[in-house]
Amino acid sequence: MSDTLKSWYNQLIAGTTRDIILAVIIGVLAGLSSTFIIKAESLIEGFLYSTHTEGLNIAEIFTLRNLIVLVLPLTGALFYIVVKSLFFKDQPMGYSFPNFIVNVNKKDAKLNPRNILYLLLFTPIIIGTGNMAGVEGPIAQIGGGFGSLFSGIMKEENKKRRRLLIASGAAAGIASIFNAPITGVFFAIEIVLLGEYELTSISVIVIAAVTGTLISRAFMGNNPMLGTPLYEYASAYAFIGYTFLGLFVGVFSVLFEKWFFKAADYFKAIKANPLAKPLIGSIVIGCIGVLLPMSLGNGYPVIKMALLGKLEFSLIVFLFVAKFIGTAITIGSGMPGGIYAPSLYTGAMLGGTIGYIFSFVFPGHPVSIGMYATLGMAAFLASLTHAPFTGIFLVFELTNDYRMMLPFMVTTIIAMLIKAKLFPDSIEHYPIREYVKHVEQKTENTP
Repeated sequence: MSDTLKSWYNQLIAGTTRDIILAVIIGVLAGLSSTFIIKAESLIEGFLYSTHTEGLNIAEIFTLRNLIVLVLPLTGALFYIVVKSLFFKDQPMGYSFPNFIVNVNKKDAKLNPRNILYLLLFTPIIIGTGNMAGVEGPIAQIGGGFGSLFSGIMKEENKKRRRLLIASGAAAGIASIFNAPITGVFFAIEIVLLGEYELTSISVIVIAAVTGTLISRAFMGNNPMLGTPLYEYASAYAFIGYTFLGLFVGVFSVLFEKWFFKAADYFKAIKANPLAKPLIGSIVIGCIGVLLPMSLGNGYPVIKMALLGKLEFSLIVFLFVAKFIGTAITIGSGMPGGIYAPSLYTGAMLGGTIGYIFSFVFPGHPVSIGMYATLGMAAFLASLTHAPFTGIFLVFELTNDYRMMLPFMVTTIIAMLIKAKLFPDSIEHYPIREYVKHVEQKTENTP
């Protein structure tokens, strides 16, 4: 049946037109998947937690009400290891997006279709129960998985075309999850394809991203995810603060990346069944959650509070530390998830912290804490992923404030220069270099 379908399809449609039709189908599926994950996660989180609208005062963090938080992340991890051990033994644990990038660019660009169901099932449960990870990496892989699935159905032998369909699916996933089609396009180009693309490929990626966005908007509306009031720029003097913010973001993005991989190494060194390690990680997350419940989950409501300048100094510092530590523990212990939401959260809290410090040091100059949080959020993501255009347009599409571009470029360029100097690999491309090194060593040692 599939051979007949392919023969009929190839006779009528060929080349870019065929890819565009497939991009629309892939975009629809990615958009529906994104909608499912968002709604499922929100449903679980809303049922279990009420921590994003309460507990803004540090003095109130030790309450009996919060003690139940200690076991909620554990329930998600327990469900994960039981179901995975029964039905998904072949699926990798932990942060699998770098392996996705390696497969697309260094291997044959053929993905396991079971990965789609695996991520659709576990991502909302892991994050909805409070574990600190993001849905963006998984939804990009789900979209890419649909691209690989359809290239397999059509028995596509051209690797470039398979890569294009996978990248289109990833673009649709990111575009639909953020309601940000331009961001999805640049994500596919800068991160998934490593900046290697042909001009004819852009139309296919754009179609998939737009389709995915339209599907998600049909179910979730067309409001910017983090729409905030327009910020006022007091004077050119403010750019001194943005410069210092870029320096701090660059340094802390290096520390975040090193801690991220170091935490994974710590869990690998634990002499226990790999399926038991997520339980250890979730217990640590529960302990953090008892103290700071607002650090749990994807954290978008808390990010919005930071962008609005509604978090006090002591709280924003503690939330930064909690998410900084907790993200690496969640994913390093073996639970599935992405780093985009945690990096946005960490960057927003870091930016807000620097904004407060700058206002203390220079009390005579007005400082918008929300402005610093927004710049920190964007610059942290861009420096961590080495994807400046993805970061630029993500901020624009999340906040709907084009005037952020100039200060963002100052902060981001400085942060990326510092990051490149101290740690040249991005958090996603570092494993690729390690993979290439391993392959080269294996080749050299082969007689």
